[in-house]
Amino acid sequence: MKQTLSRLFGAVLLCVGSLSAAAEIDVMTQNQYLGADLAPVLGAATAEDFDAGVFSAAVVQALGKIAAARPAERVRALASMIAQRNPDVVGLQEAYMFDCLPYPGYPAQRGVGCDDATIRGAFSDQLLSTVAALKGKYVLAGRVTNLQVPSLGPEPPLLPGLPFLVNGYPALLVAADRDAILVRKGLPAHWVDFAAAGVCPKPSDQGCNFQVAPPPLETEVGKITIERGFLAVDVMVKGRAYRVFNTHLEQRLLAPNLPDTRLLQVGQAYELLGTVFYTWDGSKKVIVVGDINSAPVDTIPIPPYPETLPWASALPVMPPYQVFTFNGFTDAWTLRPHARDEGLTCCQAENLLNLRSELYERIDMIFSLTPPSRVLDMKLLGNTMGDKTRPSRLGGLWPSDHAAVAARLKFD
Repeated sequence: MKQTLSRLFGAVLLCVGSLSAAAEIDVMTQNQYLGADLAPVLGAATAEDFDAGVFSAAVVQALGKIAAARPAERVRALASMIAQRNPDVVGLQEAYMFDCLPYPGYPAQRGVGCDDATIRGAFSDQLLSTVAALKGKYVLAGRVTNLQVPSLGPEPPLLPGLPFLVNGYPALLVAADRDAILVRKGLPAHWVDFAAAGVCPKPSDQGCNFQVAPPPLETEVGKITIERGFLAVDVMVKGRAYRVFNTHLEQRLLAPNLPDTRLLQVGQAYELLGTVFYTWDGSKKVIVVGDINSAPVDTIPIPPYPETLPWASALPVMPPYQVFTFNGFTDAWTLRPHARDEGLTCCQAENLLNLRSELYERIDMIFSLTPPSRVLDMKLLGNTMGDKTRPSRLGGLWPSDHAAVAARLKFD
């Protein structure tokens, strides 16, 4: 009898422990950073007096910076952060792909064009390289493409890439900016088909591009479409159901001649908020992670609404951070242990070579629609000198210009 009671008591304890553990999820957001500021390229492409030489110089300079930022080395460091933390779900932003094609009539040659020593190190696919570096521990659950060069549309582009000159030799640039969600292998998960739900007018891969976006840029080198987007996965962790969104909202200022992007990021925050609430059935814990390009201290003076943004006059204008927190989301960082840490996540120097961290604001977020009963563990990753890549004669690099954020959330 005692043995039977002992087994029964042990089974009860195991059940109680399982129920307690079932209410926890570990999530992470990581902006991988392409390695350069593209504003000079966009500025040259959209200049009123377009100059092909200035544009090519801007492209080559950007590719040179990306090559100098050693993307393959940084991807290994970023993947190592994920592997060491071992979160259940990871949201990636700025997982770029850069490729180069020979210009028609100018065959590929060693040392020139795409193989020019100043730019050849820029060409890689950060997303696929990250998945490969994780060695099967994570599954790519979905992605959304935000920027694609050349832009795809109803009519195919005249050339399969964006033409530019490098040291006088023509070449074609191909690029894509993706956000993605990785899920730890073995967890039941599937991406959410918002198009099938009727709330995704602009599907992109397994996600959606925002309707609120700059108009396509018609330039002398072709159309450039700049998008942002979001995606979500439904995942089961220890018997509990979660819906995890990942997004990257527009920058406060995309380029000097595109002044309305501060309002665009506000509209994108509202659009994502609407999708969250319209598709939520109450059965899942909803979490939003990502680079929202908005800090808790942000303020926006109410500007005159440009005619190009008719939606703006119908919405309260507040920074994206407040759009989420004023509409029921909890910023997990505010519930974390060790409350004195500011949690700064952005940004290191453009070339990532700064000796000490230069992070100055918190714009990478983990929001939860249902307030967690506890934030068991929440920390920044990639923000200390020990996280830099192995020093070489060129110096160690920060893995990204952003720190990653990871949190283990407990729900009752």
